[in-house]
Amino acid sequence: MLFSQTLTAEGCPTFRPVLIFYYNFASMENILQSIVIGISIAAIPGPIFFELVRRTLTKGFWSGASLSLGEFLGNFLLLILIFFGLSSFFNYPAFQILLYALGGAILTGIGIAALRLRESDIEKSHEGEIKSGNSVLVGFSIAISSPIVIALWFSLSGSYLAKFSSEFLAFLNIFSIALGFVIFFFALAAIIHRTRHKIPSKYVIILSKIFGLILLGYGGSFLYKFLTLLI
Repeated sequence: MLFSQTLTAEGCPTFRPVLIFYYNFASMENILQSIVIGISIAAIPGPIFFELVRRTLTKGFWSGASLSLGEFLGNFLLLILIFFGLSSFFNYPAFQILLYALGGAILTGIGIAALRLRESDIEKSHEGEIKSGNSVLVGFSIAISSPIVIALWFSLSGSYLAKFSSEFLAFLNIFSIALGFVIFFFALAAIIHRTRHKIPSKYVIILSKIFGLILLGYGGSFLYKFLTLLI
């Protein structure tokens, strides 16, 4: 019997537990790598990054964390659509036009709201008077309407489907990347929340306006793409 045959569960039942353990360990290692990849991608500044920092500074931890949770739910929905074959909708020109228009409008609205922040809003957040319920919806809306996010998941899903023999393993690892986003953003919100009380309100307002302008830039670029596709 060849040595390679002895390393199969059928050729030598004694090795079956070892092979199962190795397979599970290898799968867990891939999942941990995917989580690290997700954390690394989340650290790259983008619309969610800037809005989470702004919301946590101005409204507290739960506002930023809720935004991240909403983004996670949006990402999960996109992954379901991609893996269950409904991604063909994203290829229709009319849908792409709608996507750029919706994404641009959402980011522009958030940017304008950031520019209108007042010192009284920050004081209310310190007193716990501001609710963070709409943050989940905002995070979800940004995720499902951002062409950048959708393109990212398309690219990663294609590469992971080619890497893994099982669609389930591919989905599990892609899901772990989305989980890495949540881990990073929750940690970022916690760090910012612990230091926000030490930052004077006027500087928080300045940062909010800067991040608002950045979000307006993203929104403007999406709306420009919408107009070019429309024309």
